[in-house]
Amino acid sequence: MSRNISLDLLKLLMALMALMVVGLHAGFLSEFSELGSFLFSQGVFRIAVPVFFIINGYYFYSALLKNSQLLWLKRVTILYLVWMAFYSFFWFSLPDMSAISFLKLFIKFLIGYHHLWYISGMIGAAIVVIILRKQGPKFTIACVGITFISGVLIQYIGNYHLFPGTIFDKAFNITWIHRNFLFFSFPFFCIGFLIHKYSFEKEISVKVALFATILGIFLLCIESYLNFIQPQRDVGFDNYLSLILVCPAIFILFLNQKVSGSSKNIALYSSAIYFIHSFVLSVLRKFTEFEGTNLTLVAIITSAIVSIFIISLNKRIKFIL
Repeated sequence: MSRNISLDLLKLLMALMALMVVGLHAGFLSEFSELGSFLFSQGVFRIAVPVFFIINGYYFYSALLKNSQLLWLKRVTILYLVWMAFYSFFWFSLPDMSAISFLKLFIKFLIGYHHLWYISGMIGAAIVVIILRKQGPKFTIACVGITFISGVLIQYIGNYHLFPGTIFDKAFNITWIHRNFLFFSFPFFCIGFLIHKYSFEKEISVKVALFATILGIFLLCIESYLNFIQPQRDVGFDNYLSLILVCPAIFILFLNQKVSGSSKNIALYSSAIYFIHSFVLSVLRKFTEFEGTNLTLVAIITSAIVSIFIISLNKRIKFIL
């Protein structure tokens, strides 16, 4: 049976880009250009996760139409628990009897190990959308704008230490304070939900979406470059202002392309690659001397191969993908 696989292709593209981000953190392109490495790791490849959220939000609207949101939440929660258990070796340790120790462990579990924050963020974003689902588009869009801008401001205030020596400086430099379900996941997840609910893609031509995509990528590169040349900036960036333009534009551009196919495996491959790539990188770092670009390329190939077995296993154990 033929089906529109455009979004599945986009998922695979974003999964590969997300995988590249992890490789870039290991020094991808650093042997060639510090600027080039920064523009990719702290720039272009930051598109991946927000677009994933938009895709998930788009499909979540169908779950609400069928009144199966609780089933959706149950399935995603199980998925989260399964992969958190798989990666437990990397994040879990028995706490001492102090309240602080238990609190830190609870926060780790709640936020998610490494890349798994994406799933916990998606769960939280879905709950917020459920709460807001009966609100009008103006109110909902306002909520998207407020939460997104808040996340951007928190990250920039923290990274540039605008309140040095204060509790705000310490708090705003904790990654999960700005990259969480409310300030990062919800805005993009809700954008996907709204696009499906109100069919916004029908109001935007392919030419307009393409222009917005090109402009958005250009602005993202400029924003990334400006951060690169600032001596007072600190650590990395997730909440870029330009993402609010480029990510929906890319999604709508792909949504308006009609690509037919008969395979559903593309979506499964994208999920499998995303979930397993962190483990692959950990193994490669421990047992090989690959670094930077070589590490990234080998990780991509290895993750793709391992994904074949994960998809096969998923046919028997339905809740791992």
